Amino acid sequence: MNRLIITNGDSAAEQLREAGLGDLVLPWRDSLHEGPVPDVTDDKFINARAKYHAIGNDDSAASIKKDFVARDKVLADHAAYDRIELWFEHDLYDQLQILEILDRLAKAGRVHSVFLVQAPTYLATQGADKIGRFADLGLPVLDRMFAFASKAWAAYRSSTPEAIKALREEAIPGFPFMGHALRRALQELPGPDGLSRTERQILYSLDRGAARPGMLFAQVLNMEEAAFLGDWSFFKILNNLQFCPRPAFTGLPQQFQPKIFSIDEQRKEFITAPLHLTDFGKQLLAGKANFIEENGIKRWWGGCELTTANYWQWDDEDALLSHHQAA
Repeated sequence: MNRLIITNGDSAAEQLREAGLGDLVLPWRDSLHEGPVPDVTDDKFINARAKYHAIGNDDSAASIKKDFVARDKVLADHAAYDRIELWFEHDLYDQLQILEILDRLAKAGRVHSVFLVQAPTYLATQGADKIGRFADLGLPVLDRMFAFASKAWAAYRSSTPEAIKALREEAIPGFPFMGHALRRALQELPGPDGLSRTERQILYSLDRGAARPGMLFAQVLNMEEAAFLGDWSFFKILNNLQFCPRPAFTGLPQQFQPKIFSIDEQRKEFITAPLHLTDFGKQLLAGKANFIEENGIKRWWGGCELTTANYWQWDDEDALLSHHQAA
């Protein structure tokens, strides 16, 4: 029996291979919680994702796209596998990947002999000798789960967050971690202070003594119920809080680029730089300032482009979504 395993990245994939699980183990390399996730054709979609990941990276958009195309071909050739297993975790990074993959399989007509392993912890930390125990969690993906995944994936790719807010208020079949993940996604929209939850946690931790980027990354991850950020994603967010018209802190020696990490001296200088809250950063923490009013916004949330003239805000305390548009 030919068995395809799809998992969340190279670390987990390597451990699954070492454990002798699956005839082919396919890592799904895309952080869908950041950058554009537009509702466009497949070719335009992978072009947008490749272009986003190539910014500041040594890899070109063409080489990243090549990896996406090869990955997608494995799904297109799904008939070569008697059994497909998705091995994923409980956090936002993985839960979004589950939605994309199940939607792709459904569109390809592969709704039989597909199983989902949802681990309540991090697969990459298990080791090849222990990772196999999660096989007992594998359950068949039912029709209603495929239907939900396609509906949720379309909602996340839509031009507003409204459909995701409505979806998480419904019953979610077969995905025990999805409700929390979708709420965590909404928390990455700007709040009443103009900050995302991650940005707010950065300033909170910095104010309490985690004053160096490496230490700050670890502390912010510890504040998560299910950590989902990689270091590059985190440092991009950190970068945007300093290199803006009115910074929330100072101290980074240069703007973050992934290539910094290939140079030992620059990497060490960056992750050990002493950071200091500005007066504006302190005002943000006290709820007396708004980051967007001073610095604007230009980033993506799923298929929704947030700009200073047109953005959505999430008030997590009252679970309220509001639209802000310039007159």
